[in-house]
Amino acid sequence: MRSLQIKFSALVVTLLVVASVSLTVIATKHERGALEAEVEKRGRAVAKHLAGAAKEPLLSAEQGDFGHELTLEQLVEDVGTGEGVVTARLLDREGRVAASLDPAERDAILLPQAGAATAENNALRVSRAGERLLVTAPIIYSGVRVGEAHVEFDLTVLVDPVVRSNTEQLAAAAIAVVLFGVLAGIAFVALLVGPLRRLRIGVEQLSAGNLSVRVPPTSRDEVGELTRAFNEMSDSIQQKERIQSAFGRYVSDYVLSQLLEGSDGEPQRGIEREVTVLFVDIRSFTHLAEGLQAPRVVSLLNEIFQLVTDRILDYGGTVDKFIGDSVMTYFGAPIPDSNHSIQAVSAAIEIRNAIAARNQQIKVDDTPERLAVDLGIGIHTGPVVVGNIGSDHRTDFTAIGDPVNVAHRLEKLARPDEILVSEAVHRRVRSVVPMRFEGERQLSGRAEPVHVYSIRADAKAVSPSESTSRSTSQP
Repeated sequence: MRSLQIKFSALVVTLLVVASVSLTVIATKHERGALEAEVEKRGRAVAKHLAGAAKEPLLSAEQGDFGHELTLEQLVEDVGTGEGVVTARLLDREGRVAASLDPAERDAILLPQAGAATAENNALRVSRAGERLLVTAPIIYSGVRVGEAHVEFDLTVLVDPVVRSNTEQLAAAAIAVVLFGVLAGIAFVALLVGPLRRLRIGVEQLSAGNLSVRVPPTSRDEVGELTRAFNEMSDSIQQKERIQSAFGRYVSDYVLSQLLEGSDGEPQRGIEREVTVLFVDIRSFTHLAEGLQAPRVVSLLNEIFQLVTDRILDYGGTVDKFIGDSVMTYFGAPIPDSNHSIQAVSAAIEIRNAIAARNQQIKVDDTPERLAVDLGIGIHTGPVVVGNIGSDHRTDFTAIGDPVNVAHRLEKLARPDEILVSEAVHRRVRSVVPMRFEGERQLSGRAEPVHVYSIRADAKAVSPSESTSRSTSQP
């Protein structure tokens, strides 16, 4: 911004200097021409007056009246006292100098005999040599040319001082204009750069993660429109961040990033996909909550759900919904993942271990305000439809299908601290997670019995990094 201000100020100064110099030159040239014309006009008048006053004394001097020679000398001296006059002389009809400011010119022949008066030699003439202006006026008596009057002026004396003085005044005015222009330019640039600087600071803060930054518009011009566009962009980014933060409560960071970077609209469409559904339920919660105040019940649920959802999100699962004291989640959607069965089972093992550690800590600390809980977990793998389900006014992003019901029924069969999985899950994870066959169970709503397996207490969860790279294809 400062470089812009400097460049703009330099441009303004340059333009003003060029304009001022050009105007000064033009004004000086015009003024010199006007002054020279005025000097020429004055010279014509002085020469004409000298010629008129010298006619009779000049004729008398030619007739031998030497007293009139003094009169001619006096006339020349009177003209010579005028400002800028360097030469004044009177010539008789033969071209002889009858009187002159320069005594050396006395009786010198400067012009040939002119003869009778004609239209050409009766005209008043003006000639210029350098900075000297010579005005020649014929002396006419009764229509006869009897001589000439010469008056020469020095233009450096009459014109240059006036031009110099006026030039200095014009230069002073030009300097004042330049200074005013510079100050005005700086003020203008400050008005322009100020909003741009605030806008730049806002962009830097937005880049640094401050989504609440806003820049108040200070004008209705293009800069003001740019500022308003920036604020609208900040609002949009902040809204997107809120949505991302809200949806991030239900899916892992990896899934969320894949959704945001994926094709527009894909997560919203109902798509069929194989997933692993996991249900977690707090056993005997109704009995636990019977003697508790509502705030304490909510606090207990939040504590348990925090432990559960943290492990689910660690393994890339999507939290579908909280149903009373239960949590429904699934793995493998909305982003496809061939390892969803291992991820679900590993998350279940970590949940069981976390709850066991919590209950043990309660016993060690002897904290009666915290209650020990037991969980039941059911897991099943199968094809479901994942997408927005609902009406135009209210929708849920959820999974619909028979695997959801099977997983829910398995969770209901599970004893405290037990993880039950279906045959479909067992086939995919048996090589990495030890299990025990629990037999065939008849699930509510299903005609055929289901082979049920439990995950042994000594089973170890596969780390999240390993679960995303391990191939779980089984024959």
